[in-house]
Amino acid sequence: MPSRRSAEPTPPAGPLAQGERLQDLPSAAAQALAEAGRRQRGRRGQVVLHQGQDVHQVVVALDGRLAVRLQAAGGRETLLRALAPGEMVALAAVLAGTPFPVTLVAQGPAATLHIERAAFVGVLRRHPDAAIGIATLLSHRLNELFHYLEHTTSAASLPERVQHALQRMRSSHGEPLPDGRLRLRTTQAEVAAAAGGSRQRVHAELQRLRAAGQLELGYRSLTLGPAVS
Repeated sequence: MPSRRSAEPTPPAGPLAQGERLQDLPSAAAQALAEAGRRQRGRRGQVVLHQGQDVHQVVVALDGRLAVRLQAAGGRETLLRALAPGEMVALAAVLAGTPFPVTLVAQGPAATLHIERAAFVGVLRRHPDAAIGIATLLSHRLNELFHYLEHTTSAASLPERVQHALQRMRSSHGEPLPDGRLRLRTTQAEVAAAAGGSRQRVHAELQRLRAAGQLELGYRSLTLGPAVS
């Protein structure tokens, strides 16, 4: 279970460090947001944002692994995706004033940038091209949601849900190998959470894919072969 302890606050962020970026934003707007925000660092299991929480800050993943999880009314938790460095979350909740619909939790040491709503809106007003980038980003997120719902409804079989979960995890967990395969830094439990299935059934499906030569199972990793990747 994720820790209820919040990430530790740090002083104002200042300019972006070398290698840091904010996705989908022009550099001038990204630097302005970085200077307006505050950095936080968290440890594995620490919750950055809670599902249902009223949020007033946009959060940017700077470093480390951050998972987006959804908890259903019955208590079942689904891993939706992991954030890539530079990705922003809580945009809709902050701009529309609605509760945060998911939970954001660190899967290891992680750094985040937190930008208050007033500062965020101020930067968008000064940088109209950044506002267009945010609108485009939200449109992509909406399309991702529809695609996710299409592949995770009760009508989808477990093998279909597992395949879709592996595809979703490619961008956030993937590490290309020299032979063209892709290693996912994840666990079978995380795949089960992403596929919305029990650990036992998902483990059996992964074993079936392994026997078919479509993937290899390792310690906290899966290596996808051409049939899956």
